[in-house]
Formats: sequence, C-alpha cells, structure tokens
Amino acid sequence: MSRRFNVAPPNLVDRVVGIFNPQAMVGRLRARTQLQALRGGYAGGKRGRKATHNHNPDGGSADADTLPDLPTLRSRSRDLARNVPVATGAIATNKTHVIGSGLKAKSACDYDALEISEDAARAWNKQADREFELACKSIDFAGRMNFGPLQAMMFGSELESGDVFGIRRYRKRPGQIYGTKVQVIEADRVCNPHYRADTDTLAGGVEFDKDGVPVAIHVANRHPGDLYRRPTEWRRIPMRYNDGRRIVIHLASFDRPDQSRGVPYFAPVIEALKSFGDYQDAEVRAAVITAMFTVFVTSAAGDDAGPLGASEESSVGSDEEKLELGSGAIVGLNHDEDIKFADPNRPNKNFDTFAKAFLRLVGVALELPFELLVKHFTSSYSASRAALEMAYHTFRKRRERFADDFCQELRAWVIEEAILTGRLEADGFFDDPVIRDAWLRAEWTGPVRITLDPDKDSKADERDVKNLFKTRQQVMTERTGGEFDVKADQAARENERMKDIGQTATESETTDEPPAAEDLKEDLEDA
Repeated sequence: MSRRFNVAPPNLVDRVVGIFNPQAMVGRLRARTQLQALRGGYAGGKRGRKATHNHNPDGGSADADTLPDLPTLRSRSRDLARNVPVATGAIATNKTHVIGSGLKAKSACDYDALEISEDAARAWNKQADREFELACKSIDFAGRMNFGPLQAMMFGSELESGDVFGIRRYRKRPGQIYGTKVQVIEADRVCNPHYRADTDTLAGGVEFDKDGVPVAIHVANRHPGDLYRRPTEWRRIPMRYNDGRRIVIHLASFDRPDQSRGVPYFAPVIEALKSFGDYQDAEVRAAVITAMFTVFVTSAAGDDAGPLGASEESSVGSDEEKLELGSGAIVGLNHDEDIKFADPNRPNKNFDTFAKAFLRLVGVALELPFELLVKHFTSSYSASRAALEMAYHTFRKRRERFADDFCQELRAWVIEEAILTGRLEADGFFDDPVIRDAWLRAEWTGPVRITLDPDKDSKADERDVKNLFKTRQQVMTERTGGEFDVKADQAARENERMKDIGQTATESETTDEPPAAEDLKEDLEDA
C-alpha cells in the first residue's frame, strides 16, 4: 500500500543549502517530512507503532472504495443468503419485523393547511385509502404480486444487493382500475453503458450533474448474468420530471458523502460468515461419518485386504463369502486379524460455545442481538427485553426510511392518477407543492413492537403517562404506531356509536392488589 502525506515545504535555510548541495537539501526535507508524519495526538494515527505498522489503507473516495468491489460483494452476499443458515435468518428476521405482511397506509391530510373542515378531511382520507388499496392489487409492473409481497422483495433485495431501483411505469390491463405501476430493477442492471469506466459525471450507472446531484440512471435490458445471451442495450431514465416529481426510486443506505451506490448488508461480515458456514459444514460431515460407525480391520500378516466386505475376491464370490457391516451385526474374523474403531470425537462438544461467541460478533455488525439472530431466548427476562428493545430501534429506523423513500412515493403516484382521472378531488394539488404535501400526508404502520409481557408493559406505560414521564403519543409510537389526535378522534366516534346502539364503553379499574408470588420471584431474579 502506498502512503500519502504532505512533503514539508523548504524554508530559507533549505534553499541556501540547496544552492551549494542539492542532495543535502533533499535529505533535510526528507527528515522533516518524516518527523511531521510522526506527529499527532491519536495513537491510531502514528506510523511508528508496532500494532499499526502494516495497517496503511488507501484513503479513497466513497466510490473508489466501493464501486470496484460491488459485483463481487453482491454475488457473495446472495450466496450467503442462499446457503448459510445464519445469513438466511438475518435477512428473514429483518423482512419479518420491518415489513411483515406489508406496511399499511392511513391517510391523514392536513385539513388546517388545506382550510377544509374536519369532516371533509375525514371523508377524503377514507376515499383516498380506498383508492390506494385498489391500486395496490395491481401495482407490480410484472403483474406477479400485490403491494405487500412487493415491499418484502424490494427490502430484501436492498439488503442482499446494497440497493434496488423502482421505476414509474403506466400500463392498464383489462379489468384494472389504475395503470400506475412500479417496475423493480435489480442492482446489477444499473451500470455504465457498454460497461465503460466511471467518469466525473457517471459512476456505477448513475449520472450526475456538475453539482453532484443524480439526474438519471442507465439500465441494461438484461442482467449481466442472464442465461439468455441476447444483445445488451442500455436505456437512460431521468430521475425526475421537469417539475421535480420523481420517476426513479433508488433504495439504498448511504454511509458516506458522494456515494453513488449502496453496499450489501453482509459486506462487513462476508468473510466471517463464509468461514463459519464452511466450519459448520465440516462439523456436520464429521458427525455424519461418526454416526456410520467406521471400523478398520488390521492384519498381523500385513495383507492388503482392502475395505471390509469390498475386496475384489469377495465382490465376485457368493453372498456367504461377502463381509458387510450392519446394525448390531457380529462378524467373524481370521485368527490374525483385529479391528480398530475410528474416534473423531464428534459431535464437537466445543462447537456450541464457539458458535455463540462468533455469532455475537456477527450480530454486532448486523445490528441484530444474538437472541434474534439465532431465534433463541435463554437469558433472563431483563436481558431478553433489552435485546428486543435494541432490535426494535433498528427495525423502526429501517421501516421509517423504507416508508418515506418507497411506500409514500408510490402512494403519491397513485393519488396523482386518481386526481387526474376524477376519482379523487384535491384543489390545488398540482399548483402548490405545499398544498400537494398537505393532501398526501399519511401514516405508515407495520409489525407491532415485540413484547414479552404485554400486561407488564401496559401497566408501566400507564404509570409513565400518569407521572408525565411519557406522553400518550410516545406510547403509541413505541407500541402500536399512529397519531394520538387521529386515534383520539376515532375513539370519540366509537364511543358515540356505542351510545347510539345502547351500550357504553367500560373502563378497566385498577386495583391495589399485591403482586402475585410468581411476579415477585421474577422481579427478584431480574434484580
């Protein structure tokens, strides 16, 4: 690896020395440059320490560090997701707890900004939800799945490949109400035309303007690894319309400025997961061989008899002359023969301990607690709950980003078509971006928060709200999702409806009964 550092500038004495002895001047500059490189307050930045003596990575840009390795990272990441159980489970866990059966939209237009009545806003929200549900049944351009499975596929593809693209299309098939569709483009298909080298304005298939803003993508008509070797052609697709509305959705997690493409979820642990998968396979094969009860026959005369029951003479002899191992069989041997049993010490009694320690480190990199990574809870209630809390924050972060970048944008496309075709009315929708945003506001809910003891969590939330440690909005956000105002209004309408049909809503009364013995025991164990 080459080292990069600034050469010390020559001073007046250096210049004078250089007039009479240029080599001496170069030596002075070299010595001062080395001294300058050794300065600094961080031990990790010093070059003379043994621990970091050979640790000299190049300081490349975001694209220089990622784009050359992306094809290999993608293929290896997908292979791990297919063939290594831990990697398969990590992807499945994220999809289950972030997306579930699909994020659901609840329209919540800002009626104050729109200057309409609350009743009118409620009616519009209800109709908008109905129209969007109709469109979700045929939202996939390929026509293979509805909106829920499409979300899971998009999110999973982003994790495996680093990023994925959705392109706005329109095709109205017979029997469909909406023609708005999204075409999913896998990461490999977005690349530079004719696989040319990257430039200042084109990197990884993404085209930028002079300010570094992405303006278009270049999409190949087939996957580079496609079995059908038809000619490859590229199509340039703008990222947005002239009025700023989005055409291309680029789902990716960008960790550095000026990063053009996303990096697979498994990128930091590819080598570790591959080694663990090989080790796991080796242990399983060793255990299978051990289960076969391998026996070796030794002869005092040193004859090469070959495998027991498989010698050339026995293979052509009668059935009585053949020697074979069987379950519980007793086999007679010659007077000069003995047997030895293979003892490979399998299953390995240390496998479980090593696997747990190894997977804990992998879980740190993947932001998955060990308990969720292996789907096994053996710790105390407090430890298990802490693991679930940590996972919840990770899942919520990914869900909110996915909802904002993909789901909400897709919903905006559908609402636009509904307004243009007259199925919805929204004054000023195309005239003012502020009004458009007010009409499009919605809440997205997904899988609920995992809880080990719902009753205990509910009582704790109730006490926190009573003591002003939490607000009702915080409780809803953490446990069920949604907005307090929306749910309060809905609860009021439900109570009025209950009165209309002759029933009243009852509230559960809290009691001051002492806790049960089992609860006391569990609390003491947690303490």
